[in-house]
Amino acid sequence: MKKASGDVVSMTMDEVRKRKLPKSEKEHLARLAGLPDDQIDTGDLPELTTFANGARGRFYRPVTQSVTIRLNAPDINAAKQLSKLKGLPYQTYMKSLLHDALVREAKLASGSQNRKS
Repeated sequence: MKKASGDVVSMTMDEVRKRKLPKSEKEHLARLAGLPDDQIDTGDLPELTTFANGARGRFYRPVTQSVTIRLNAPDINAAKQLSKLKGLPYQTYMKSLLHDALVREAKLASGSQNRKS
């Protein structure tokens, strides 16, 4: 964490999430949360008049990404049958199979890399 001038402190998102708030700050936030929006003093915030220098999506990173993949009908049917036995939706079952296979392949690949060194 690096400090800037005055009361401004720069922190990473991980530091913000892990930060323990003092009791006085928790109480202050609780009081603010109880106030209607029009009673909260925002006079010390600069007025935002334009989004000209804004960056869309700069802080948004999806946790998952969606892709379309073509699979053979027999593989899909087998996955549907096996997923029913496990009590899972077939797409969830296929996702877990893919994940497990990727983890296994990554371990094999890292093991072969270590043997070459």
